Amino acid sequence: MKTVEIRKIVDVNELESIVEVEKSAWNMPDYREAVPVHMLRALKDNGGLILGAFSNGNLIGFSFGWVVGCESSAYFYSHMSGVMHSHKYKNIGFRLKLKQREEVLKMDIRLIKWTFDPLQALNLNFNLEKLGVVARNYKKNYYGNIMDSINRGLDSDRVEAEWYLDSNRVVRRIEGIDKTPPPNELIKNGGRIVIDRQLKFGVEVPIKKDFVIGVKTILIAIPKEISSIRNTSIDIARAWRQYTREAYEFYLGRGYILSGFSKDEEGNGYAILFHADLNDILGG
Repeated sequence: MKTVEIRKIVDVNELESIVEVEKSAWNMPDYREAVPVHMLRALKDNGGLILGAFSNGNLIGFSFGWVVGCESSAYFYSHMSGVMHSHKYKNIGFRLKLKQREEVLKMDIRLIKWTFDPLQALNLNFNLEKLGVVARNYKKNYYGNIMDSINRGLDSDRVEAEWYLDSNRVVRRIEGIDKTPPPNELIKNGGRIVIDRQLKFGVEVPIKKDFVIGVKTILIAIPKEISSIRNTSIDIARAWRQYTREAYEFYLGRGYILSGFSKDEEGNGYAILFHADLNDILGG
């Protein structure tokens, strides 16, 4: 692939290209779910930061957000980041987030927040393992009904990502130094699986176990591709949403922090929650 340039977006024509990237990234059937040009222009000219990834002069990815609060309480809210479907899984999203981190640190702000779906394995791995975010708040059906091809048919549950930009955890994760131990090691050291899985006719089906407290590490099974399950059986997909929702709400409300994603030898993924002080987790 040709060299990709990451830079601020300044031209209205480039803003128009963002709408096309949105449509491609989320496989939108139309433009109803896309953020329109006039909103992007207002954001750019009134305190927002819009970044673009360009290949051979063409926009192939973007990220945008704005500052919330002031002085010591300020944080940056990153509302949307996306990459053209044809350019996904080529590290462009990661580079966009690193550029966003760089620009926000220049503002003397140390925290970026956004939301992501904690039932999407790729989202969990990208946010928790590659970027080093943590999550402590669960938001049930946060955006209501979203009709793009990734979200349709399921409640839009999200967790709130907290990206502490200059923490030891984030620095070591983005440099690839640290990663969450494999599930068998976590279980060997006292971790408990509270949502597990079984295969029925080749489809992953969730199993709800007892929600125990008093253990430091909780594992929640996450299907390999919830979108594929939804296309096979909407009822099974909704069961995954309901079971994982119950687990996340139970543990995040009891001092646990979502901070890892790990796979076993068969490639089965688990969201990892630790009962620990936030400063200890950020310290690595």
